[in-house]
Amino acid sequence: MKKINIIAAAAAVGAVLTSGCSTFKSEEEKPLKVLMIGNSFSVCALQHMPAVAESLGLRLDLASLYIGGCSLERHWDNVQKDGDKSFLPYGFSRNCEGKITRGKANVCDALRSEKWDVVTVQQASGKSWQKESYHPFGDELVAKIRELAPTAKIYVQETWSYTPWDKRLKKWKIDQDEMYEKLKAAYADFAEQHSLGMIRMGTAVQEWRRRLPVKYTENSFGGDVVGGGRQPERDQFKRTKENRWVPNSDVCHLARRGEYLQALVWTAKLFKTDVRRCKYKPDFVSEEYAKLMKEIADELK
Repeated sequence: MKKINIIAAAAAVGAVLTSGCSTFKSEEEKPLKVLMIGNSFSVCALQHMPAVAESLGLRLDLASLYIGGCSLERHWDNVQKDGDKSFLPYGFSRNCEGKITRGKANVCDALRSEKWDVVTVQQASGKSWQKESYHPFGDELVAKIRELAPTAKIYVQETWSYTPWDKRLKKWKIDQDEMYEKLKAAYADFAEQHSLGMIRMGTAVQEWRRRLPVKYTENSFGGDVVGGGRQPERDQFKRTKENRWVPNSDVCHLARRGEYLQALVWTAKLFKTDVRRCKYKPDFVSEEYAKLMKEIADELK
């Protein structure tokens, strides 16, 4: 009975992995097939990238392997359990031109399931600024991707630095700018060693902070694209009994408008296109903000 259950589970996983798109007659008709091996800093690309691509007349099949906070080390540990068909640690989400599928999966089966055009990786944000954390796990992961998806172009997403309210900055004895400079150097070094493409989302966030400019106050993220989550601005901070303002919301993930910026940056880079032509804009992003985001994304492609 156990053997039958494992076979059934494997069949179900295979169905989830391959049910994202219809069959196309030629290479020209196929959407760009992108698989993200990541965490919460990559799965958010699903929010707006399909709509951005559609607005530009581009065809996109975007899939995500997700474990919250997953580091390169953990990804590699998971890869080494290939062969255990009951080991499905990742949430798998896929949007192929509006057709959405969800399920559970593992890295190796996902890599084998399609002829991916692009596979993306990234370090867990909390380790992103530490160069030594990329090795040897990232090296091994890249080698495995090249073995199982030999025709795919591998990109690394440069993640972003936290808002000043994240307590880990104090623990690490660095500030927001230092975190950015260190993670920028670490990602660049990793990408150069393995000849990877780079999606410079961390730089896009930093440029947004510089150009807007973002001005933090005791109870405001000051227009940052990071922090606040999906809560209204009035609820993002609260007063303590000691009459101090403290965050009452997310302080390190992209805000809703940050997810739109991410979609523009990814689309510009992966399709090598001018996203300033994009007509799609969510209601919560102003025309002024959208214009600046598109300019930043276009410059970084």
